[in-house]
Amino acid sequence: MIPRRGALAFSIYALLGVFVGIFSGLFGVGGGIIMVPFLVLLSAQSQQMAQGISLAVMVPTALANCFRYAKSGNLDLWIALPIVLGAVPAGYFFGADLAQRLSGDTLKTMFALFMVVVAVRMMPTGTYRSMGMLLGVLVIAIGVRLLMAAMGR
Repeated sequence: MIPRRGALAFSIYALLGVFVGIFSGLFGVGGGIIMVPFLVLLSAQSQQMAQGISLAVMVPTALANCFRYAKSGNLDLWIALPIVLGAVPAGYFFGADLAQRLSGDTLKTMFALFMVVVAVRMMPTGTYRSMGMLLGVLVIAIGVRLLMAAMGR
């Protein structure tokens, strides 16, 4: 387990930030798919705390990466602006509020299922190789989780 404070904890979290920054810029994700599991599993944070930290980190990271994408001509503000206008109030009044009222286990389950659904939808279609890879990873993930449950974790 990672200590809560100190030089070692600072270094580990800074290294996590490097990975989050790379994945955010590379895949356009806010870091939640990396940061939330890391904070819950290795830092013993609650699901709600991990999501709050992830959101705080996402804002400056997303802005920096957004600037880089805009500079390359890969940002359409006519699409981004209405999404922001819908996402900000919906996230604040509904999403974040609901996350605070759900149990940690329910929220973890929903988060894991969401990631699986996204993975299935994002995989290239029509190739046995890509579907086989996804199935293999899912079987391994389920096996690891069952082993962890058997060990009481």
